[in-house]
Formats: sequence, structure tokens, C-alpha cells
Amino acid sequence: MKLTTVAAVCVLFSSIAHAEEGFKIRYPTGGLLGPEMAYFDIKPGLLVSVAIRETDVTQINGDDGRQAWTPPTTNAKGVTQTALADYRQHLTVVDMGIGYIFPQMVGAGHVFVAANLPYFLQIDRTLSFPEVTATGANGTPVTPGPAYLAGLNAQAKANTIASSGVGDTELNATWIYLRDNLKLSAGLTIVIPTGDFYSLPSGAQGTPAINIGFGHYNTFRPTITLTYKATDDLTLGARAAYGINTTNTVDNWKSGNFEALDLAASYKTPVGAFGMQVISVKQIQDDTGGLSGNQPGGYGANRYNAVNAGVFYTTRVLGCGLNLGYTKTMHATNALVADTIQARLTKAF
Repeated sequence: MKLTTVAAVCVLFSSIAHAEEGFKIRYPTGGLLGPEMAYFDIKPGLLVSVAIRETDVTQINGDDGRQAWTPPTTNAKGVTQTALADYRQHLTVVDMGIGYIFPQMVGAGHVFVAANLPYFLQIDRTLSFPEVTATGANGTPVTPGPAYLAGLNAQAKANTIASSGVGDTELNATWIYLRDNLKLSAGLTIVIPTGDFYSLPSGAQGTPAINIGFGHYNTFRPTITLTYKATDDLTLGARAAYGINTTNTVDNWKSGNFEALDLAASYKTPVGAFGMQVISVKQIQDDTGGLSGNQPGGYGANRYNAVNAGVFYTTRVLGCGLNLGYTKTMHATNALVADTIQARLTKAF
């Protein structure tokens, strides 16, 4: 089976998955390199892409890689209290992308520009605190205070909520070079804040508990991708990216910069291409400002680190490229743990 569409479509129509503020990151942790590798043709013209993504967040992991506890707080009586956070969320997101690959050659390659806008059809979130500990000034266990428990209850109610709306927009420009069994692409993605974001605590003064946008800041993400056809059927690929964040103008939070590495392998069969992929994203700078380490009760350095792995399938249906994928969080610190299923249709004109 021969798949005929443009190279690097999937990476350019990248879906927004997470952002550093609040155990998330602005990088497509669901993976896009795998399905992209099946395409070794470059066809100038217009492309349109529509995808739907279902994500189930099962918990938040803290700095130790285990389910997160709230930051310890000490009251006037010297009692230190903390609670285990049982955080769950289901998201249904539609990504709408449009792009154009120019026919003119630039340095033996083609330039592709694209934009992607996610719409969150539904976000359902629940939060509870199934375990609370309290320790007196002398180090012995005591009963948690009623004021602390009331605060947890209010926070849980504020975060048990549903919402919907437009997310943050991604703009991309990529140079694609193809020769024999090698494909090289280098590009820059800019994420701009078009989604709603509120800096007040969840539910405070009537503000929504769910931020659909990731913050009022921009992310610049240079990327380089190398794909190699080892045989007519077996394709290997690797992508390296670096994320540079500006400061959130709403709450003065500066999310630390991050690096990402994607590895994938794809094998073509008469019924389509099957493959596996691994996506590693690691924050390499501390968060600063806002609720970071220099603020009482903040998240500290909050360095996001997660490894996701999954499988994918690529084929053609009614003249469109169809990509199906599943990824699961295998390791996470200061990050959400999630399972993601996504389906994407891409049409070249």
C-alpha cells in the first residue's frame, strides 16, 4: 500500500496537550512523530486536518513521582497539615488545522506553514482529598483542624466542575528536505494564548476552576526531525525540540524552559502502517514568580518530567490520511498521569 500525502503533516497540526503551570506542558505528549513517518511524498498545496482526542487524567504526581500531596501548611498552634490529592479529569478536544506547502524550493527543500486551533468540547474535573494528615509541634499525629478540612472541602467543590471553550493557538513554519531514504525537517512553532486563563485560586470570586488556556504567555518551540527508511517497509524517526516560555502577564509566573525527544518506528503492511513511539519531555529550568518556590504554599521548582509511550496506525480512507493513536504515561514527576486516544483525518487539495 502506498500512502500519498505531504511529509510532516502531523507535526505541523500538533495538538496542545499540556503546559507547565499546574503539572502540564505545552508539548504534544500524545505523540505526532509516529504517524508522520509513513509519509515520504511532498505535494505542494493546501491541507486541512481535523482530529478528535479523548484524554483521561487519572492522577497528579508530585516531585517524588508518586501521587501528589498538597503543600504542608502550619497553623498558629504549630500543627502541620497536608492532604493527598485525588485529581481526575476527562477531556474531549477537537483540533482544527490548516496549512500550505509552497511549491517553490528553498535551499533544496519546501516550506510549510500551518495553524492549529483546539476546541475543548468538554472538560470534566473532580477533586477530592481522601487522606489528610496532621502533626503537632512535637511531631506526634493529631486530628486535622476543622478550618483546614473546611478549606479542603471548598477546594474540592470548586474543582468538581465541567467547562468547554477554545484553547491556545499554534502557528508553525517548517522547512522540509527529502532525499532518497532520508527526510529532514526543521521548524519553529509559536503557541499564543487564545484560551481563557484566570490567576485567582480555583473558584475564587466567581472565577472558573478550569483554565482552558495555559496562561497569558507565549511558547517558542524550535524542532528538528530526522526520518530514515531502513527498508521499503520499516521507517525510523527521531525528533528533538526545545521549549522557551515567556512570563505569564496575568500572575507573573515564568514556566521553566523544557526539552523533548520523540522516538518512533513504523512498519508498512498491505492494510496500513503500524508503529510504536516514545515521547519524553523534561523541564530543565525551575519555575519562577507566581506560585513558584519563592511564594508561600507554592509548587516549588515544579520541574515537569514525563515519559509517554504508545502505538499508532496510519492508512488512507476516502482520499484522506487517517491516523489512530494511543499513548499512556509511563513515568511522571510534577506532571499529570493520563491515557490518550486520538484520531486524525488529513486531506490534501
